[in-house]
Amino acid sequence: MKTPWIPEDQLYKAMERNEAFWSGNLTGGPLLWLTVQNQHPSGIAPVPPETDEEQWTDVAYQLAKTEHNLATTGFHADALPVHMPWLGPDQFAAWLGGDLSFSTQDNTSWTKPFVEDWADFPDFEINRNGRWWQTYWATMKASVARGKDRWTTAYPDLHTGIDALGAMRGPQRLMMDLINEPDTIKAAMAQMTRLWISVVDEVSALILPTDQGTGNWTGGWSAGRFLCLGQNDLSCLIGPDMFEEFCLPDTLACCRHADSIIYHLDGPDAIRHLPTLLAIDEINCIQWIQGAGSPLPSQWIDLLKRIQDAGKSVQVLYAGAHGGSADFGAEIDSLCSHLDNDRLFILADVDSTAKASFIMDRIRARTT
Repeated sequence: MKTPWIPEDQLYKAMERNEAFWSGNLTGGPLLWLTVQNQHPSGIAPVPPETDEEQWTDVAYQLAKTEHNLATTGFHADALPVHMPWLGPDQFAAWLGGDLSFSTQDNTSWTKPFVEDWADFPDFEINRNGRWWQTYWATMKASVARGKDRWTTAYPDLHTGIDALGAMRGPQRLMMDLINEPDTIKAAMAQMTRLWISVVDEVSALILPTDQGTGNWTGGWSAGRFLCLGQNDLSCLIGPDMFEEFCLPDTLACCRHADSIIYHLDGPDAIRHLPTLLAIDEINCIQWIQGAGSPLPSQWIDLLKRIQDAGKSVQVLYAGAHGGSADFGAEIDSLCSHLDNDRLFILADVDSTAKASFIMDRIRARTT
């Protein structure tokens, strides 16, 4: 990987430590992705188009915004510049026939359910001539071209599987379908797996030849296929037995199509599925998201230890409403004293270089 925004010695060390983390060979303390927004003010941010939809779909604006944001960000410790083109969490459902609506303020998109009867959709196929795939793919290609020797273009945040089915059918109706039409939903999930693999293969063919490595929305970097799984928000509505019946086959197949996997465990309602996930050898790391306004990661030490005791690494997040204003001294002291530091991934986005330096110094003091 190359980038003008990180000194060469720091860059090579960060790449080496990221790879060591995914292979289970990290030493010298936690993997630390530490960023400071607007550390290097430069130029004028691009003027956003008038409508929310244009702000999400105007490829030129998206790339200008990305370049400005990355150029002004301070990358510290093991952090690297990564950009993930996407059209929001329901983009996969849109590729299959939905129509997207956007909210820039809430940083999300959604589709109206469009499946009235699963019998009308015996086979799912991505419409690669459709507007939403064409927009996504144009943004991906533009990011790869503009990011040459500057940033990594990441795999998309793919809410496939049960989440995509929920977007297509509507969450409440899908929950009833799990009970009333289990075989239909299992067949639909198998199709989702097939399509997930096809998208990952297409994206891999685009980004791997750049030698900029890969990433995803969770942070982290690798030269190989590094993907996030667990974009199964609707799994929080079902119990462990249903998760194993409907979601586990998809999760296993997707895990086996990547080199490194981080699983997104999204809040307390997802903890019920942890025993199933910890038994999957291919999952390298569990990302714990406690939820906005919930107790900080240091208050979940027993959970984090449970993950590490099962042989997995664990990631914790401090950004925005998810702990961005935490007492980092207390957090670091607790995490570093109770957990295996070499299997800990801390991702923090902070508001000053002074705070970034404090965090790095505090971790160094706790791990040397």
